[in-house]
Amino acid sequence: MNKNTLLFIMILVTGGTGLVGSHLLYFLVNRGDKVRAIYRNKMRIEDVKKIFSFYNPDSLSLFENIEWVQADISDYFRLEEILKDIKHVYHSAAIVSFNPHESDIMLKTNTEGTANLMNACLHNKVEKVCYVSSISSLGKQSDGELIDESVEWRAEYNRSAYAYSKFRAEMEVWRAAIEGIKTVIVNPSVIIGPVDWKRSTGRLFYSVKKGMPFYTGGATGFVDVRDVAKAAVLLMEKDAINERFILNSENLSFLEFYTMMAKAMNKMKPFLKTSKLLTEIGWRLNLVFCFFARKAPAITSDTARTAQTVSLYSAKKFSERFNYSFISVKEAVENTAKWFKNQGKR
Repeated sequence: MNKNTLLFIMILVTGGTGLVGSHLLYFLVNRGDKVRAIYRNKMRIEDVKKIFSFYNPDSLSLFENIEWVQADISDYFRLEEILKDIKHVYHSAAIVSFNPHESDIMLKTNTEGTANLMNACLHNKVEKVCYVSSISSLGKQSDGELIDESVEWRAEYNRSAYAYSKFRAEMEVWRAAIEGIKTVIVNPSVIIGPVDWKRSTGRLFYSVKKGMPFYTGGATGFVDVRDVAKAAVLLMEKDAINERFILNSENLSFLEFYTMMAKAMNKMKPFLKTSKLLTEIGWRLNLVFCFFARKAPAITSDTARTAQTVSLYSAKKFSERFNYSFISVKEAVENTAKWFKNQGKR
């Protein structure tokens, strides 16, 4: 790293090439901030450039205000070095998977990595951290009852390894808050936005593109990635300290959401409803097939259960305190479909 550059950099973004991280970088550098961003795969930096040019063809010059550093958040001493002279940290690095065979790596990255980061922040006297968590780390309610920030995690519920890793990561953030760092946690619902076909929620658009006739009876919340980035920056600058905020635009059934995607991409909308029984049979058959084919399962017990669950979320706390209006899910879907079209993916 250039020591002269270090004097001017005050912000660190982890997971800089991810869905949330790339949009955070876009909003930060467009404000004139100089930012240091952590990446693991150098090839992914080109994806971030594409996202910048998608929003503003003239914004690539701002890309120079990002100092990219390669690191793994499981490497504590590397983090300690990277955090020198950093005052604000946006922590969005995470592995998202519902493959049971990736449980250990999620705990290592999402939980142990967050512990390393918070310890390095304490060592370097970072002023404030915004942790991008997930609605999966919140508690559950009966179908149809709204989940807000007061609904806490309960260990007796069946949870995915991903949800457990994010809950444990939050505990590391709260622990650092007790030890003196100002923190804020955001819990986005399902995040929609420009991303690679095979990553994050890009996979949902890919499945619609391929022609998916099936839908399930579940429902959940959705939010535009631009809202997640804007909210994180807003909360970092406001007096929100040691609090959590749900970020959610709308609650929709999976049928409504997939129909929106199909319309935006000029594809066939789903028309065959899958029962809970068929879903349970389906993930088991898929698991057997993938075992012999040596492929990662497309459907797991976690995704099957989620697909049939109605989980509704309230972002009233954030919306009312900051007088904030979320982008509609329809606009989020259309924006993402436009992105795929521009990338030649339709």
